[in-house]
Parts: sequence; C-alpha cells; structure tokens
Amino acid sequence: MSLSYPLQFFASYLRRPHSVGAIAPSSGALARALCEPFSVADRSARVLEIGAGTGAVTRRIGQLLGATDRLDIFEVEPAFADILEQRVLTSDCFVGAVAEGRVRLFRKPAQEIAHEDYYDYVISGLPFTSFHLTDVRAILDRIKLSLKPGGVFSYFEYVGLRRLLKTFSMGKGKRRVTEISTYMDAQIRSHQFARRVVMPNLPPALARHLRFCTEGGR
Repeated sequence: MSLSYPLQFFASYLRRPHSVGAIAPSSGALARALCEPFSVADRSARVLEIGAGTGAVTRRIGQLLGATDRLDIFEVEPAFADILEQRVLTSDCFVGAVAEGRVRLFRKPAQEIAHEDYYDYVISGLPFTSFHLTDVRAILDRIKLSLKPGGVFSYFEYVGLRRLLKTFSMGKGKRRVTEISTYMDAQIRSHQFARRVVMPNLPPALARHLRFCTEGGR
C-alpha cells in the first residue's frame, strides 16, 4: 500500500472524524477476516461494500472476484472515492470486471442502497460507534432489505472501543454510545454466527458475521 493512503486516510479523519471513524486503513489481516464468508462462496455472488475507505478490503474482494461475480461499492467521502476510482479499480484484478459493468462505484451514503438490489454479501467498513442511533438503524434496515435470504452481513469494530467510550464519555456523547452499543449487542445476540479477533490491525479489531434470515424467506 502506498504511504500516501494512510496519510490521506488520517487527513480525512481529522476533517470528518464522525464519518471516517478511524485513524488508519484496515490491515490486510482484517480485510481477509471480513471477506471470509465470500471467500468460500460456491456460486456466482453479488457483493456490496459500504464505507470502502482507501480500498484495503476492496482489494481483497478483487482478489476473490470470480468471472461472473458482481460488486457494488458505496463510498461517500470524496477523497476516498477518488482513490477507489483512480487507483484501486484500475488495478489488474478489476479492469475486466469494471469494463464489463460488473463492478460499480457509487458516491452515495449507505442509506441510499436500493431495496431491489439483493446481495449475497454486504461487507462494511463504516464506523458505527461514530454515528447516531437513527443513522445506524437506517443503515441496518437498508442492509436487511438488500440482503438475499441467507445472505451475510460482515462488519468490524475495534476491540474494547465501545466499552472504553461508554466509560470515558460524558453527557450526550455517553448516551449516544450507550444507545448504539445496546442496539448492536441485540443484533449480535440474534444474528451473529461467526467472529474473528484480528490483532494485527491498528487498533486490534473484531470481524463479525451476521445472518438476518435463513434460506426460505424473509
């Protein structure tokens, strides 16, 4: 990865900490952990990546993308979207798929995912702990509607971050984090089927995989 990627990531964090939510891109180890369900897919798949950042996870998806797989990417941060368009999607593993229209980049927030575009896998790099509960609910509702029955939602959070924020935040900030934590814990209890701790990441992260419904109906 070019040294300019972490520097641009950090610069975007300084400008918009509540939407970027991290000081550095995801590591290769975290990218592999988030893509584990897709890596064992045994048929053509439609994949959606939201909050792609500078493309650490996107590159891993590109390595796994089969000849008939499709990928949609949602990234609202302009600097990140430029990197994805100009440096990531022009790499060898994407050129053919982009030319065939099987890989698309949308400069839109996750709340604008179209309901009719059903995906087998949704992989998120969004910093849910930096959002307000209304936004987290809206995003998860869109994801649930966009996943095919049996589809997988994968996301990550930093190890111990929610507990740390709840301990040291005050006032409205503490209430916001507590509400999000309660909501996400409920989703984890009801829908998580796998998780992996990724220590070689800055900071260490936890990749979570959820399935909101099983084959046979919504």
